[in-house]
Amino acid sequence: MKKLFLVILIALLAMSLFAGGAKEEEKSAETESKAQNASAINEFQSSGLKATDANIIRGGKLVLGTTNEVSMSYAPWKSRGMFYNLGGVYEFLLMFDEEGNIVPYLLESFEGDPEKLTYTLKVRKGVHFSDGSEFTGEVLLWNLQHFKEVANTSSTHFSSVESFELVDPDTVVMHLKEWNSQIPFSLNNLAGMMYSKKAFDEHGADWCLEHPVGTGPYVIKEIVKDSYTILVKDENYWNKANQPALYDEIEVRIYGDNMAAQAALLNGDCDVFNGGDYGMKDRMIKQGFNLYQNKMWNRVYFLIFSSEVEGSPFCDERVRKAVAYAINSQEMIDSLDYGRTFYTNQYAVEGTGFYNPNVKGYEYNVAKAKELMKEAGYENGFKTKLIVGTDQKLDRYMVAIQAYMKEIGIDCELVYLDNAAWQSTAGIYGDGKTSCMVLCGHGYGSNLVQQAVSNFSLRAKEEGSVGMMNHSAIHPADLDAAIMAALSATDDETMYKNMQEAEYLLIDKYMIAYPVLTAYYDQIITQPNIVDEGFCNSYNRGNDFSKLFRVKL
Repeated sequence: MKKLFLVILIALLAMSLFAGGAKEEEKSAETESKAQNASAINEFQSSGLKATDANIIRGGKLVLGTTNEVSMSYAPWKSRGMFYNLGGVYEFLLMFDEEGNIVPYLLESFEGDPEKLTYTLKVRKGVHFSDGSEFTGEVLLWNLQHFKEVANTSSTHFSSVESFELVDPDTVVMHLKEWNSQIPFSLNNLAGMMYSKKAFDEHGADWCLEHPVGTGPYVIKEIVKDSYTILVKDENYWNKANQPALYDEIEVRIYGDNMAAQAALLNGDCDVFNGGDYGMKDRMIKQGFNLYQNKMWNRVYFLIFSSEVEGSPFCDERVRKAVAYAINSQEMIDSLDYGRTFYTNQYAVEGTGFYNPNVKGYEYNVAKAKELMKEAGYENGFKTKLIVGTDQKLDRYMVAIQAYMKEIGIDCELVYLDNAAWQSTAGIYGDGKTSCMVLCGHGYGSNLVQQAVSNFSLRAKEEGSVGMMNHSAIHPADLDAAIMAALSATDDETMYKNMQEAEYLLIDKYMIAYPVLTAYYDQIITQPNIVDEGFCNSYNRGNDFSKLFRVKL
């Protein structure tokens, strides 16, 4: 195995020869750090520092760094989930509490009735948007209807919704075509972010894309594209009892690369950084900085198979299983990610109700992989393509997988697609004439069932779908039935039971998608005196600035 991984490292080095001197220096530091570290990210403990009334420092300015533009759109219906940057402006209808239970927040109450196929939502009195307008049942109705009609993620969140009805000034009833157990989780996501109807009516849809107007404790003061965004606290914020505006001003600043962000952290110019590769995080932790991650949301990197092509080797499940056995996920985690990603053998994380402890998965076993290749008639291997989107920055995984595949006779041509091609279904999954594998990732957490419906049920084959398996011939009826049964479950026990069955079918029985490794979806580096007690370190999809404390050391 050492010989194989030497091949991987040599290939990775060759890819980096075009980088400048700063990157070479950074790579050297990462190599040294890598050799010293073998701990898994889910075992990492922060300093243990706690925030108390006596040590919290209030007021002043908080600088949060990121490597991406603050948002492609500031309107929830056109966003793809830049919660980190919008957490001070928007709030959710439902929130997770500290024990992981979902509870009403902008709502006074939320009740589901599986027999009537309804959810009833009652607004909380006294909630106002930053423009002074009131959050009423009418405004709630408009938000829900507008999201269903135009949102980028409407099919994920509201595909089972028939209609919305305003039954009194404070109450909206959601009528379903079929029971959907996942609606509560959608309301802790983009579908649950409320936007001012007054602002929309006065300024129009295009204006809203550039100007967020929510119920949160902060408002946007200034935006300089590709540089920074300034938020200031709303003196008229509705939730006076919560008093979440710890800082007078928040700056979300974009850093062009890891070196710039690292320098800003070391100089004290940046308080919190959301981004950076694992080498950088490893170095910062060793210098006394804190690392926090979300408790529920993860990002899985799947290797999937385009098998519509008649005669494709990947139509044979033995070949797909051989591929899974040939990949040494733990070695990739330890050697490429500094031990700060982790492996789970299925489409769920241990400790959640979705996880099936009976799934065997595929331990690294080259001999078994070669045996399956021989049984399938591919003892001498074959040529194929391995495709990825360039914006996902997964070069290191691509080269590693290419080397692993070579060990069992599969010759992979690496194909990197630009963003436009990657976003098109045909671009991602081939033109329907080319047998290929695809490396792609997506986030999931409390909405895992929704993601399974979008990516692995028969709905993924519907026209216009961009689900992972849109162009795959591998759509077993029993897998679809299990996923849809989880979606329509009327209680959590039934939902989890059916999703666990889907895990077994997806992985052990058919090997439709191999979970190469998993990363925490939201992860931040903070100064030693910044304590996260619910900003990123929570069960919520969004970020609560009232739980990010600057304290006296």
